[in-house]
Amino acid sequence: MKKILSAAVFILFSITLTGCGGSSSAADPHHDDYVPELRVFDIIDSYDTDTATPKHPPLALSPYLYDGLFEVFWDVNSLEDYTVTLRINDRPTLADSLVIHSQVCGEGRRCDQSGNWICEYTNDFFMSCDGSTVEKDIYPLITKVPQLVYLFLEVCDSNSGYCEYDYYPVTLE
Repeated sequence: MKKILSAAVFILFSITLTGCGGSSSAADPHHDDYVPELRVFDIIDSYDTDTATPKHPPLALSPYLYDGLFEVFWDVNSLEDYTVTLRINDRPTLADSLVIHSQVCGEGRRCDQSGNWICEYTNDFFMSCDGSTVEKDIYPLITKVPQLVYLFLEVCDSNSGYCEYDYYPVTLE
């Protein structure tokens, strides 16, 4: 009798937890409101300064060192496809920023939870990334050289329109 009573209490407790969503929502990471989380955004500049290094010096891009190449890295936590976009602006806001490069990432794609691009900054004020033949004219942001700008990495959910970003100040030489 004691075993039957214990089993009945256990079953009743289990049904109560499941009915309240106790274990089913915690075990299923695919929530309706799940959005990508930008966990890491790093840049290696023209002087090999790596933002992954603590207390790194200020970033600078030169079109004359390494042919103007610099690298962008990211890690994202996302169960669904997301869009990653590199932007530039002359102030630390996304408003009126210029898109340098954009790519859809996710399972089975070239980038999934992490990715990287090799980007180029030219002496006639163009930028491009990842071997793209489309160069973005950034001259409208330049008032003098050297010029302080901000490089943003933005990740956006493909379904909800939710976006988040991070940025670094960078001097263009």
